[in-house]
Amino acid sequence: MRPGQSHLYLLCYAWQRYRQLSDNLVEAFDHHLRKIQQETKEASEAAYVQAQAKRQQEAPRVGRVLLLYIDETVDDVTPFGAVRNQAFTILPREALLTAGKRLCEKPVSQLELRWQAIDRTAARFKQNLRPLATALEFSAEPATSPWHAALCWMRDVFSREQRLSQRPVAEIPHDTIPKKLRQHLFNLDAAGNPTGLRGDRYEFWVYRQVSKRLAVGELAVDDSLRHRRFSDELVEADQQAEVLKNLDIPWLSQPIEAGLDVLCADLDRRWQTFGRELRQGKLKHLDYDSQRKTLSLRRPKADREEEALQDAFYGKLAAQGIADVFRFVNAQCGFLSALTPLQPRYAKKIADEDSLTAAIIARAIGYGNLRMAETCDIPYYVLEETDRQHIRLATLRDACDLISNFIANLPIFPLYSFDPEVLYGSVDGQKFASAEPTIKARYSRKYFGKGKGVVAYTLLANHVPLETELIGANEHESHYVFDICYHNTSDIVPTAITEFAPRFTSLQAQLPHLYCASDIAQYDSYLLPPVGQIDRCMIVAEKENIDRIVATLGLKEMSQSMLVRKLCALPQHNPTRKAVFEFDKLIRSIYTPFTPESENPWVR
Repeated sequence: MRPGQSHLYLLCYAWQRYRQLSDNLVEAFDHHLRKIQQETKEASEAAYVQAQAKRQQEAPRVGRVLLLYIDETVDDVTPFGAVRNQAFTILPREALLTAGKRLCEKPVSQLELRWQAIDRTAARFKQNLRPLATALEFSAEPATSPWHAALCWMRDVFSREQRLSQRPVAEIPHDTIPKKLRQHLFNLDAAGNPTGLRGDRYEFWVYRQVSKRLAVGELAVDDSLRHRRFSDELVEADQQAEVLKNLDIPWLSQPIEAGLDVLCADLDRRWQTFGRELRQGKLKHLDYDSQRKTLSLRRPKADREEEALQDAFYGKLAAQGIADVFRFVNAQCGFLSALTPLQPRYAKKIADEDSLTAAIIARAIGYGNLRMAETCDIPYYVLEETDRQHIRLATLRDACDLISNFIANLPIFPLYSFDPEVLYGSVDGQKFASAEPTIKARYSRKYFGKGKGVVAYTLLANHVPLETELIGANEHESHYVFDICYHNTSDIVPTAITEFAPRFTSLQAQLPHLYCASDIAQYDSYLLPPVGQIDRCMIVAEKENIDRIVATLGLKEMSQSMLVRKLCALPQHNPTRKAVFEFDKLIRSIYTPFTPESENPWVR
């Protein structure tokens, strides 16, 4: 290694870790904020329900007390003390006093109860949120953002060890307190003019707005990976042409109008074919209800004979131990040879087949090396050294690629495809509960109940797993489709992915998402017309920015999941976002399986 190169590597690693730590701080800020918001919401709702229930309980007795004033049995000469004693028998003195004051005062709104609950949590968000908000370096787009100004003002006040309530009202940044919240965030005089700021409430209000603005891109953290501005993530304009040239994508090398002409012509052809054959009743895989104007999928009946044939075939195969399976597969493709030692020079000896197999199985079934050593004839120190030297992510990927490539060369591999001309792939996430809290473990009531877990997002083709990414349970799986396909290092390259050519459980639910390319008026006579027309001009106008997005993905400096998340977080009126979504409408309308091509049983 050349002099200084090691220092450069360390510097790059430190910079990368620093940006990751910034992301972790932002995630911690959002976590504590959401937790406080949830707790205060539940507390305010409970207090509101309790107040309403108390009013309902008091109302009948208060009514009986009021009826004493018109009770004909009570003579006018009756002493008031006797009437009052009679009222106290209906409602005790203290309860009557409390009910009277409650009726004289304006009822406390649920919003005020929410702010009162926030007041009670002031010590918590000062301890958990304030250090994070003051430590993170936020930037704003545009630079005149009032929330960035509010953060800077708060940071300046806290640096002088002062409270926000001690500062004059004139110092508060403009446009940070809406009119409907003035009575909750200000101390008002009899005329309704603000005399002071309720510092704790204003501080929490700013933190809440910062989290929202960070999600939509108005605020950003420059020294981070996930929370930079969308424009900062894209490749520079002067590098765009060279990057696109190296990618060698035919669709990008031609004018965008020509590419759209091909796609729009294909979409129009599919609509015409679908409309004609639906009216003629030739689409046997679809059922159309003319009265309700609904479309449903006619599901094929299960082939009992085929299932019986498969059961009879697999029933003849003898059960084998997992270790025997490892030995057989290794004899065929030698995948254990990919598990090379981390430090070959210091490795005492090359690990044998049994040690590698035992170390892999110990991890796979969650036994651990100690428990595995107790149940087999391999000493613990051998398993521990084998695991430390040979079992790591890079070697496991290489071993899996050897197995996948060997399977792809088998004569039976193409027979698993639904279509001999197209290799279909599928992506799906498998949920795993997490025994220990990690940075990726997230709550999911649907899958983990009250616990946390992660998702193993896997790309498969013909039952062969090609690539797996570990993501959080709170993340959208479709954001990782491009990443998992792009990182596939095996020789098996799927032609179509089911997340891109979607699978639908209800065709009727997809009707509001179907668009046409030509004039929508020509589809008025169709049984099921499209809901709108694709705006080609919008896509053409944003050609340069779309190319920058593609070039950014090609450089591998930004993952698709992060790019899509930031793209979706842009304001709805952003032209680039609207153009990408319009192009998505076009592709989605083409690949929705309504046309006769979808009679393929895989699509069904």
